[in-house]
Amino acid sequence: MKTYNQIVATLQTIADDHLQLQSFQAGPLDEVDIGKLDQRSYPFLYCELLDAEIDHGTLTYGVELFVADMILPDLSDRNELYSDTLQMLHDVIEKFIQSQSTDGAGSDFKITLPINATSFTVRFDNELTGWSARIDIEVSNTNNLCIAPFS
Repeated sequence: MKTYNQIVATLQTIADDHLQLQSFQAGPLDEVDIGKLDQRSYPFLYCELLDAEIDHGTLTYGVELFVADMILPDLSDRNELYSDTLQMLHDVIEKFIQSQSTDGAGSDFKITLPINATSFTVRFDNELTGWSARIDIEVSNTNNLCIAPFS
């Protein structure tokens, strides 16, 4: 079973390896201090855990990924940033799918497709533009009471 921590670690590796993404964070979006990010932190990848669904034999994590960059005050580079950040989001999703299928645990999860991405501009305090997408990651969830912390 993949844990949320493993998902975040995979996304961190993807962000570190991507030549355009400059930073990665995970957590509740309302707790991130976008104002403290400096120019060298953009564009960035952010992961927010939304929910989890427990079913017989599966666990589905709902996460929202954001790729954002700073936009010029006159918004003149909006179309370029929409194009660039959508491609980065697509890169992250494809690399995540590929990394899971090549680590020996490919059958342990599946991502619900298609994925709907939504563009945004000035969603945060400091004039950001980019895309967000909800991703549902289903992992196997075998009930093994032998390893559960019960006495």
